[in-house]
Amino acid sequence: MPDRSEPLEPRSRAWIWAVYVLLFAASVPWYLPAGSPPRLWLGLPHWVVISLAAYLAVAVFTAWVVARYWSIPADDDADDAEGAS
Repeated sequence: MPDRSEPLEPRSRAWIWAVYVLLFAASVPWYLPAGSPPRLWLGLPHWVVISLAAYLAVAVFTAWVVARYWSIPADDDADDAEGAS
C-alpha cells in the first residue's frame, strides 16, 4: 500500500494529463475550417501562430508543474558523503 504522507508525483494527477491532451490537441489546428484562406497574424499564417502559442503553453505548463508538484527525495547518502570528506 502506498504511503499517503508522501506527495503524489505529477504523473499520478489525472488533471495534469488532461491539460496536456488539451494543449496538444490545440497545437494541431485540425479544428480550423478546411479550404479557408489563411489570415496573417504577426506576419505568419494564423495556424502557425496558434500552433506556436499552444507549444509555448505546453512549455510554460510543464515548467509550472515541475516547479509546483515535482518532489525531490532527500538523498541521505549524499549528506553522509559530504560529512566524511
